[in-house]
Amino acid sequence: MSLPQRFTGAEDALHAAASGATGLSDFGVGPEYMPGLRQLLIALDEDGPRFVPGGREFVWNALVGALVSRLVLVEGLRNHADILKRVPRRPLVITGIPRSGTTALHKLLSVDPQFQGLEKWLTVFPQPRPPRETWGDHAQFQASAAGLEAFFNAAPEMRAAHNIVADEVDECLEILKQGFCSNLWGSSFRAPQYDGWWREQSELPTYRYFAKAIALIGARDSEKTWLLKNPGHIMQLPALFQVFPDACVVQTHRDPMQALPSLASVLTMARRISEGARVDKHEIGRREVENWARATEAAIEARTHLPKKQFIDIRQTDFQADPIGTVRRIYGHFGFTLSAATEDAMRKRVKQSPERAHGAHGYTPDEFGLALGAIRERFSRYMTTYGLDR
Repeated sequence: MSLPQRFTGAEDALHAAASGATGLSDFGVGPEYMPGLRQLLIALDEDGPRFVPGGREFVWNALVGALVSRLVLVEGLRNHADILKRVPRRPLVITGIPRSGTTALHKLLSVDPQFQGLEKWLTVFPQPRPPRETWGDHAQFQASAAGLEAFFNAAPEMRAAHNIVADEVDECLEILKQGFCSNLWGSSFRAPQYDGWWREQSELPTYRYFAKAIALIGARDSEKTWLLKNPGHIMQLPALFQVFPDACVVQTHRDPMQALPSLASVLTMARRISEGARVDKHEIGRREVENWARATEAAIEARTHLPKKQFIDIRQTDFQADPIGTVRRIYGHFGFTLSAATEDAMRKRVKQSPERAHGAHGYTPDEFGLALGAIRERFSRYMTTYGLDR
């Protein structure tokens, strides 16, 4: 189909495209995701990206993709209605400002067979997790792998900065975005008007949707503990704990003067696909500094009202210096068992260092208009609270 000239008012066309791709029509009871979708569509027109050829199509496909995921999830829940009665218990949740070691820690812990995680392809097509040996035969797995390949062909430098693999664990954000009340949309595309709306919202309805999704995905592995990861959880700790009151949270920490330029670099690479050289690096830098400063302050406040024993704080520098020792600290704090076989498997992964397999990630703070002194000042409370200013 040809794309509408404007995103505003294109809700029906987007829904029709998603239904046409799946043969499904039920996007879920209740309109909880529609306000966010409408706000995003307006923002994409009124203050959105300056698209390069193919850029509008890329954004359109991203929106349709999120709606396709909703259709698949709702159909799965209809076929497995008993799953809604199950609430995943005591998930181990990794969060923290982006580029603070959340991904490396997540991938390392996912080696442990006592955990189950959100494999990338299952965030796109939520369904009870099939036996792993059959994944290659699933058309939906093949589609996810092909989509990632196309993405990295369009932004090859992204592999060194943040590689994503269809059959490896990925972020909760990939499901949370399907509620259209998410940091992902404002970080992926220029949409300050949407950001202004989103920052005033509670993501609680989206977290309830997320809980249903992981209950469905883990239906065949219900005895396993969920291992989840998403930097944005620090923005929404009250919602996270309302849905998962027994969550075990690992909050990672890194000097924001190192983390924020790295994040701005990653987002610039991704946004070049739709905006090319027109992407405004300085605007990205400003947005992410303000966004994550607010997030750290919200987390500090939220944690004063949440059980201290359900949190452990990990500095990225400590994890890098002694990854296995850090894992032992986490397991000891929450009472998980670390078997000798699992520790050996983790040591092998550390030695292989797959996160560094695609080269170095190079950038400078100046590219994004980031003054290190200003970052230090904006994050002063966070840095003081967690001893990052020493």
